[in-house]
Amino acid sequence: MRRTVSASLVAASTALSLTLLGACGSSAGNAPSAETAPGPKALTDHKGEVTVVLWHGLDTNSAAALDALIAEFNTANKGRLKAKAVYQGGYADALAKYSASVRDKSTPSVFLSYDVSTGYLSDAGQTVSAAALDKANPGVVDTRSLRPAAAGYYTADGKLLSVPFSTSTPLLYVNTELLKRAGLPAGTPLDTLAQVAAVARAVHAKVPGVKGLDQPFDGWWTEQLTAAAGQTYCSPDNGRGGKHTSAVTLTAPAQRAAIKTVADLYTSGAALDTGTAGADAVKAFQAGKVAMIFGSSGAANTVTGGADFPVTAHPYPLSGAAKSSGPVIGGASLWVNGPGHSDAEQVASWKLIGFLTSAEAQREFAEKTGYVPINRKVDTDSDWKSFLAKNPIVKTATTQLDNTPANAATAGCLSGALPQIRTDVVSALQDAFSGRTPLDTALKNAETAANRDIAQYRKQAGR
Repeated sequence: MRRTVSASLVAASTALSLTLLGACGSSAGNAPSAETAPGPKALTDHKGEVTVVLWHGLDTNSAAALDALIAEFNTANKGRLKAKAVYQGGYADALAKYSASVRDKSTPSVFLSYDVSTGYLSDAGQTVSAAALDKANPGVVDTRSLRPAAAGYYTADGKLLSVPFSTSTPLLYVNTELLKRAGLPAGTPLDTLAQVAAVARAVHAKVPGVKGLDQPFDGWWTEQLTAAAGQTYCSPDNGRGGKHTSAVTLTAPAQRAAIKTVADLYTSGAALDTGTAGADAVKAFQAGKVAMIFGSSGAANTVTGGADFPVTAHPYPLSGAAKSSGPVIGGASLWVNGPGHSDAEQVASWKLIGFLTSAEAQREFAEKTGYVPINRKVDTDSDWKSFLAKNPIVKTATTQLDNTPANAATAGCLSGALPQIRTDVVSALQDAFSGRTPLDTALKNAETAANRDIAQYRKQAGR
């Protein structure tokens, strides 16, 4: 999965803040207000077949896997429920089209949307929270079996906003041949950020023409460095405690130390700058120009498929204590739209989500795509165990997700301004990583820009 926040995504986010928040005048906050949702009677009382339309921005392989699941759902519910999955372009395009659909009162029944859109969608007042739907329809979605770190990203004030579906986690991909050429023994530890930095320097010093590490210039990775140091990115409490996010911090001591560790690799020449696109980092890795890259677990098939050397994947390295530190997830979640949709349609949408997040469906989707199954009941499935034995990278990603402590730091920042924040933080930190600006100056500049983004968003949203 590409992690780059494109200009079109930022534009879509701006449109959302103006049309969803301004036009609807919602008073919803980062946490859902008290609300009710229709229960099973709405569906049992309905006469005839109920159609559910799901919009998504999944790529070709993942879209095909989703289509297969939709077909299974329709076969099992023939004559009662019918689902249609509609591709709306990439995540950014899907978000922009969703914004337009709110304006036109033509939203889909269900929207599968990118993690970065969570703040907007929770503020917009257009969806029914997963918590409310679960309360009204107990047992339809197995919410208690969701992996805590995945559910935590889509939770605020203890309430589940949406249901994770396609979940990824950051990994460290390693060209073991280059480490061997650098004279590093097999099994050299890569558990901490300091260990990774030391290996990167060794490779750069001992293997001519090869850099040690590539971290794409994408704001997601700054958030990863922060959470893996055990720090919250936004205050208060990453927006998870019921109060709106009011500021971004980039200068907390542990956070600054982690960012500096990577920045020093760049200013010393030990790291490779391939820009903002994760795909370019992958190409450089496959070409043998760099020994290690940070990448999403969702890109595992792409990374390994184009490499003619052994590739191993390691958990994202920590700089904080394991009990309180860890990476932030990526991926997308399922939202049910309320306004403009009948009670029967909302309950049918919830039933579709129940099917898509069941252990069986999640195993099937994960095996076809490389995403981590979010339903923990998959772990006891013998077929899944066999799959993991043959796919160690997926096993590493799944184990990491289970080992990640569920807390405010690893839940990530919940803010409608996050897309623009990522863009501005990347711009400032690129100046530091290139050596054009001292790190502390760049961090202050990034904080200032990010906090301006939050203030502007809150003003637009009437917060």
